[in-house]
Amino acid sequence: MKKKYSLVFIFFLVAHFFILNGQTMYNRHFQAKFNFGIKAGVNVASQYSPGSNGVFEVKSILGFTGGGYFNYFFHRVLAFQTEISVSMKGSHWKELNYAQDEKKDILTYIDIPLLIRYQPLGYLNVHAGPQVSYLPRAMQYDYKTRLKSAVEDYYKSFDFSLVLGVEANLPKNIDLTVRYIRGLSSAYAPGGYYFKSYNNYIQFTAGYRFEKRRQLQSKTKTRVRR
Repeated sequence: MKKKYSLVFIFFLVAHFFILNGQTMYNRHFQAKFNFGIKAGVNVASQYSPGSNGVFEVKSILGFTGGGYFNYFFHRVLAFQTEISVSMKGSHWKELNYAQDEKKDILTYIDIPLLIRYQPLGYLNVHAGPQVSYLPRAMQYDYKTRLKSAVEDYYKSFDFSLVLGVEANLPKNIDLTVRYIRGLSSAYAPGGYYFKSYNNYIQFTAGYRFEKRRQLQSKTKTRVRR
């Protein structure tokens, strides 16, 4: 995993070198120093349980996500961004033993990521950072009985994860974002399920940003002929 993250970091450095070399300081477009926006989309969510191979079969589920964000550019190409959103996660799992229980855990979290946003171009940024999530509701659907039940006691109230994302900042103030969020701590509460389980999901969102774009323009000097 460390090797994987190192390769991603090196890729971003190389991309930054070529992008900045291909521009002059007077043709770069920058976003406003402060801006905020709203976004909504879907999570392709699953849960990873180490040591559960041959015990459980786990499938992904789709869940809604939506909320707002605020960012502040403290440098030409660097910004701090924080968000708050409602996000549905969980998994569809089936026991492979004689019981063959098949259920779906539907988890509703409130996510607060704290991100560093790197904006080498006016229409593209990459971002990364930690995320803390609060779980107000956890429901489980049983495919045999077709009933839902509350399972908050099986899960921790707080979950911690790492966010890696790429975002396209399009004209008309439209944003399209793809993120990979990997759980850093087990979502299960002590005494709950037998295995540790980590929330992992891919997130696709579309958003609208409220901002007044600015462009750094070159200064020209005029000469007066005598």
